Amino acid sequence: MYKNKQAYGTYLLIGINLGVFALEINSGGSENLETLYQLGALVPQEVLGGEWWRLVTANFLHFGWIHLVSNMLGLFFIGRFVEFVLGFSRFLIAYLFSGIGSMLVFSILTIELGDYQQILVGASAAIMGLVGVMSAIAFSDWRKEKSRLAAKRLNFILLIIGLQFIFDITNPQVSFLSHLLGLILGFLIGSVLLIG
Repeated sequence: MYKNKQAYGTYLLIGINLGVFALEINSGGSENLETLYQLGALVPQEVLGGEWWRLVTANFLHFGWIHLVSNMLGLFFIGRFVEFVLGFSRFLIAYLFSGIGSMLVFSILTIELGDYQQILVGASAAIMGLVGVMSAIAFSDWRKEKSRLAAKRLNFILLIIGLQFIFDITNPQVSFLSHLLGLILGFLIGSVLLIG
């Protein structure tokens, strides 16, 4: 089905993330909060104060090697599948909409809740957006086919989401809220893009 397709968008995003990580290391270290701040980490107060570019740049910054590698592995496996289904342009739209959208809503919600100390980096909200797109694809297939195979695929994706959220809740360094927002936005944009 996807034999002749190449996931150029996925590889492009991985390349950008790796390039930005190299910049982090050369600028003071990937675990240096001041470096991450200077390079564009999401700080809700700064975003709502006018530094809107942080909504984009924060998606490409990572805190340490483990953070980077785990996200790039997720992007490699999930991204290729979504890109094969949606194509290059719609894949990039889904990825950026999920990542930037979740950063924006996260900023608004944390300010509303009075939490001014947040700093957020990473591609995981956008990647969770791709999981949301996968959910939309599986749900669409299930609605069309009503087959056991389509139901199994949908149940498998829901299991992955459940396991991810268990991990998020038990790991205080992970932003459950940004992942949830990415997932919801991914499902919504995926549903729209599948119609088009």
